[in-house]
Amino acid sequence: MGFYKLIYNVFSYPFGWLIWLLYSVFNKNYLMAVIVLAVLVKLVLLPTSIKQQKSQAKTKRMQARINKIKAKYTDQNEQQQAIQDFYAKEGFGSMSTGCGALLIQMPVIMGLYGAIYMPLTYILRLNRYGDGLVDTLSAGVEKYVTSSRTSRWMEIPILNHLDELKADLGDKFPDSAYNVLTDFAAHFRAGPFSFGDIPGQVWHDQKAVLAIPAIAFAAAMLTSIYSLIRARRMNSDTSNMMTMGCMMLFMPFMSLWLSWSFPVGIGIYWAVNSLLSFFQMILLDKLYTPDKVIAEVLVDETNVRRSKELVVKQGADL
Repeated sequence: MGFYKLIYNVFSYPFGWLIWLLYSVFNKNYLMAVIVLAVLVKLVLLPTSIKQQKSQAKTKRMQARINKIKAKYTDQNEQQQAIQDFYAKEGFGSMSTGCGALLIQMPVIMGLYGAIYMPLTYILRLNRYGDGLVDTLSAGVEKYVTSSRTSRWMEIPILNHLDELKADLGDKFPDSAYNVLTDFAAHFRAGPFSFGDIPGQVWHDQKAVLAIPAIAFAAAMLTSIYSLIRARRMNSDTSNMMTMGCMMLFMPFMSLWLSWSFPVGIGIYWAVNSLLSFFQMILLDKLYTPDKVIAEVLVDETNVRRSKELVVKQGADL
């Protein structure tokens, strides 16, 4: 756990601080803090999304030349090498497409996961009330937790057993920390259920919590279907497109699993993120149509060609 703890410390403390700031700004509304955080993350990653959109549009222009390469080389290895060389020449790499964009987002996802799943450490920074206080509370709450999965991550269950822990630990659980946690737990809710509820564990008693996995799955499926339609519209030959190979249809089921197996806060974030992705794609499709991007590329290529011709002409005059 040492290595993973280090990774979470690097990425999750900044996001934890940001969630705490939003939580305070919105009058201790944790739901609003998570929603606004999802919006801010989308805005930060917007340049990457625009670059990806342009790269996908350029694929439409390059397809005719790729088809010529396929016709020229019958050997699959030679064909793939020639296509890779062509992509390199055009400056069209994997980091410009879907898989690259997902890799760029991984630190963001890891940071958010740690902050949402371990709020005592990264949002409340509870250890400032005493070194090792979070570990002490985590050890104390183990007897109240029956799931082997949550035994690895005890911070959210702590919020559900504050009174028991105060009675068990006494002075080891300072009143100042207890008061902070009690106030936080009271606002750590989304409607009828707590952000710490895990749908897969509580759905028998709280049917309403099933709405979170359902919404997360539907939002991710909507985004994936639109992505597939858009990819086919941009390029009729989708067999070798990297974006098509980046889990477009896997993402809805991943979202379903996350929102079912992990606390409600994770499911809400994923649902909001998927809906934002859907509307972002629609907006970018309007702003960066394939024809518009291709026209910009042609203008840039013309300017580059004229610059080279001017340099050659000046050299000849000398």
